[in-house]
Amino acid sequence: MKFNIYLFLLICILTSASAQENRFSLKGKLTGSTVPMKVFLYFRDGDRKVADSTMARDGKFTFSGNLEHASDATLYVHWIYPPNVKPEGSASEGKSFLLEKGTVTIEGKRLFDAKVTGGEGQRDYAAYHMMMGNVGDSVYRVWKAQQGQLPEDSTAAFQRLLYARQKIGKDETLKFIQFHPKSAMSFNILQNSSVIVEDFKYVEGMIDALKPEFGQTARFRAVEDKVALTKRLSIGQPATNFSQTDDKGRVVSLSDQKGKFVLVDFWASWCGPCRTEYPHLKAAYAKYKDKHFEIIGISIDDKKELWLDAIRSNGFEWIQLSDLKGRDNAIAKAYGIAAIPQNFLIDPAGKIIAKNLRGKALEEKLAEVIR
Repeated sequence: MKFNIYLFLLICILTSASAQENRFSLKGKLTGSTVPMKVFLYFRDGDRKVADSTMARDGKFTFSGNLEHASDATLYVHWIYPPNVKPEGSASEGKSFLLEKGTVTIEGKRLFDAKVTGGEGQRDYAAYHMMMGNVGDSVYRVWKAQQGQLPEDSTAAFQRLLYARQKIGKDETLKFIQFHPKSAMSFNILQNSSVIVEDFKYVEGMIDALKPEFGQTARFRAVEDKVALTKRLSIGQPATNFSQTDDKGRVVSLSDQKGKFVLVDFWASWCGPCRTEYPHLKAAYAKYKDKHFEIIGISIDDKKELWLDAIRSNGFEWIQLSDLKGRDNAIAKAYGIAAIPQNFLIDPAGKIIAKNLRGKALEEKLAEVIR
């Protein structure tokens, strides 16, 4: 009996210690106004989205909770002025920072110029964003210097500068991570860069640098698995076959469309950005549906009535599938879908030939491949 009691106490101690290791405390003090102030905190810890709020007292506020890994966070403050009093400056302000385990403090007169202090991750956050700001400034100076020499239609030149900024930014980011392989900020950059993976060399470079420090964590392994999956679904690879029930109750498979160009389009009734793509999808379908082209819509809805109503109200004529499991849709998981809209264009031989065709890019690609 004594052994069982000791074992129980040991488990409680270890559980408590583990919980304490994952705690964060955010303490703030803003002295620029004496009117009541409401403070809002937003961050994401893996799949967990957190929104919290509190009323400040004498300009002071505190948030605390659990955090598995450091995360980008945003703090908003709203000063509650009486109806007949004009605000001293803006009545609302926001600030982004790195929320990490331990204590983070935010202090100043107003939020926009408040000083954020914390652990090593917070210092790395500031250093990284200063570096990226310098990259942007250097490219901007080149653009300004060229403005007087470029012709009026300088779109191509401007696009080259944007590409240069992206390329330099990636190179500098990779150097930063290689120089800070144990930093919580570096791991946070990896997580943000792996939401949608298009540049494998870039993300795999981060993985190689961070694996010795973070390789045993569940979230790091999830990133590795996602990158491997995305690589298997890259352009030139065979598309993964699937079957699911359509809006009429029939089971439909991708292999049923063999011999056609197929756009596999991931969407949901609640997705705002998806709606901007509907006119382009409808135009492409009307133009090419009789030329061996099909669209298969994969909805990540979880309510049948909303899914069916969206199909009817938008006049979708193409194949619509869903298992009504929301973000756990089996096809979406097989295709590594973390954000929508996303799509894959598959050729008659079953190979992926394009991804994430937006707007007019879809019709342009179809005009290129369908003769």
